Amino acid sequence: MKLLQILNAVVLALTATLAVTLGVVCLMYAVHLDLSPRMRAEWPTVATVTGVFWVLAVFAGAALWAQHRRHRWRWPAQAASLLALVIGTLVLLRVLRA
Repeated sequence: MKLLQILNAVVLALTATLAVTLGVVCLMYAVHLDLSPRMRAEWPTVATVTGVFWVLAVFAGAALWAQHRRHRWRWPAQAASLLALVIGTLVLLRVLRA
């Protein structure tokens, strides 16, 4: 169980860091959208990637919290976190390849 908590904490730290960093990038893009047509064209991709990382961070946080507090719903939260990681990976691959 301790190893699973560490894994959840690492996933949460990585996804939350990327979500916050990309959130700042989104804010900068939103303020400067009119400076370049390229920025306006890249805006949907940046916003989508940011949203994916925010969702992944929420699921990882819920899984970590449930595992740490030994809630009854810890295994469903763990499964939901794993499913979110798989779906998030597929969404990111689709968005970044387009």
